[in-house]
Amino acid sequence: MPKTLNYSIIGLEDYTISFEIYCSLCEIQKFCKWGKDEPFSIKISCGDLNRAKEKVKFEQLQKLQKTEDVSVSYEELIKKVKINLQGIFSEIWKTKIKAHKEEIRCLDSRKVEPMLVSQQGQDWWQDFNTTMKNINNECEKIT
Repeated sequence: MPKTLNYSIIGLEDYTISFEIYCSLCEIQKFCKWGKDEPFSIKISCGDLNRAKEKVKFEQLQKLQKTEDVSVSYEELIKKVKINLQGIFSEIWKTKIKAHKEEIRCLDSRKVEPMLVSQQGQDWWQDFNTTMKNINNECEKIT
């Protein structure tokens, strides 16, 4: 069962996700730049999430406008748009977490057994995904 990572609101629409719970649990983690004194954390903005959703919506609308009949109204097109939150969360994961694998030894298969890294990454991703769903729900309440 995935855990929800610690997250806190740091502004009107900004959140910080802390990976502090991983700093003491992972044996490999003791070699990481991040530790108990300075746990790895990232900032997530509701504005960034909303822009990502709008971008996906815009791209899908453009595709639909090319394939649908011109008589189809904008409202009907909007109903056909499906926003894949997993894709958005995955992009955040890639750019804000996986990009730091030098500092996060548990996610660097060049320094640690690839099978262990794969399992660790899967666990982190599940926890991150659950946390992002919670943050997205909070952001939707604000906007």
